Amino acid sequence: MIHTEVVIFGKGIAGLILSFLLSRNNIKHVIIDRSGEGKTFGYGETLPPSALPLLQRLGLLQLFEENSYRKTFGYHSYWGSDQVTNINFYHHHPFKNGLKINKQKILSALEKAAQSKIISYCKSATTSYKSTGIQSILLDGKTEVQGNLFVDATGRKRALLKMFNIDSIAFDPLISFSCHLPKLKHSKLVHEVYVESFEQGWGIVSALNKIENVFSIFTIKRSQAHKGLGKYENWKSILSDTKYSKDFLVDKIHPKIIGGNSNSSKPQKVTGENWLALGDAAMAFDPLSSHGITNAIYTAMIATDSIKQKLIDNDSNALTIYEDTINQIFDQYLSSKNQLYVSERRWNDSPFWKVFMLESLLHEP
Repeated sequence: MIHTEVVIFGKGIAGLILSFLLSRNNIKHVIIDRSGEGKTFGYGETLPPSALPLLQRLGLLQLFEENSYRKTFGYHSYWGSDQVTNINFYHHHPFKNGLKINKQKILSALEKAAQSKIISYCKSATTSYKSTGIQSILLDGKTEVQGNLFVDATGRKRALLKMFNIDSIAFDPLISFSCHLPKLKHSKLVHEVYVESFEQGWGIVSALNKIENVFSIFTIKRSQAHKGLGKYENWKSILSDTKYSKDFLVDKIHPKIIGGNSNSSKPQKVTGENWLALGDAAMAFDPLSSHGITNAIYTAMIATDSIKQKLIDNDSNALTIYEDTINQIFDQYLSSKNQLYVSERRWNDSPFWKVFMLESLLHEP
């Protein structure tokens, strides 16, 4: 049997940053991780300039900079008009660049920096309860891990919340199809990230490294595009009317297509008697927001404060205040996200854009 103060379920960026911060505050904890999850697909994620002061505050900026591919200085957007917009980061303060992150290197560096005890399991994890909340998690029927507070950091899977029978609320039906392609440099684009809307959805091309681009297309289930996006050979016809997106396609290759949900979602509860969720497990953002990793970092920071208040200061309201903060952030995010979708008016009769127009009306303040 293992007993500790905090049990973190999941070792993504949110879970490892929480571990790093708990170690710095001398709060005993372990991380539970499921082994054999397979190789992670690289999405070429960019950390925006607005996230860098947060990393600096947490003492993690150097770690992220040293384990990123390079600095980024902007992106291009073809959205809401017939003109390509060039968004430069030079006007941001105090940092005038973002980071094109190498997620696997950052995860390895965070794991080393946190120096956490990681407990792996293969198949099953079950919870037991007492009157004050969760008592322990039993792994593979043999290893029992007891704690005073439990954290779901398993991302969109929300594995721990599912054990508690906490349902999630989906705020839209956005899905994605992604693949790696040989890197092409577009003659009319300066930056390595390009976002474009089209009648059946929107897409983003982002440089992964020196030789590969990641191309992701977002649509909704049962749309005209959805039917063909599972096969790369259909992408050329689906993107035939786009301005520049079609130019990044490469002939005579057969890349693996990765599909999944990319919708905005949130569990019905973010905290309980002695548990909380953070990162995507607490609130999952549409990739259009570009704040998924920022969300992981920020929620790990405020979760650390709440855990300290709960366990050290015996503040009975700590988790309630944390959940209120998460709800406020998510409401603000939904409003901003809806405004972005509503700003695209070129295909008002398209099933895809109608869905997001209705979504914005349902969640007007």
